[in-house]
Amino acid sequence: MAKRAGAGKNGIVVAQEIRAMIEANKGIKGPEVMAALREKFPKESFNDKSCQVSYANIRRSLGLSRTLKKKPSVPRKKAGRPVGTWRQAAAPTADSAVNIGLLQAAKTLLQHSNGDAAVAAQALKQVASLQMD
Repeated sequence: MAKRAGAGKNGIVVAQEIRAMIEANKGIKGPEVMAALREKFPKESFNDKSCQVSYANIRRSLGLSRTLKKKPSVPRKKAGRPVGTWRQAAAPTADSAVNIGLLQAAKTLLQHSNGDAAVAAQALKQVASLQMD
């Protein structure tokens, strides 16, 4: 759809003038466009901000801008207590008590595997696979 003639600009359509300048020189900057408009039409006054918006929109429509797409928004969690049923923490039982003997054996196993937990875990898996009930 073609734009009408500019209302207060004596028939000047600023967007068409800016588009023509950008198509002629794709590397032209915003302040250079404003300077060229003022030079071409010295008796007219231009709104700098609307001309910059027009400049940016035309560059985007021609595929010349380097703007990044917005990242999709992630829903935010509400502050406060999480939703769900409230349960009192269970008291520690004899099964969940720390066994010092097991901790010492694990420490010895880590020392023998030079502090590498992956090697120690591999050794435990091999021992578990050898055990038959």
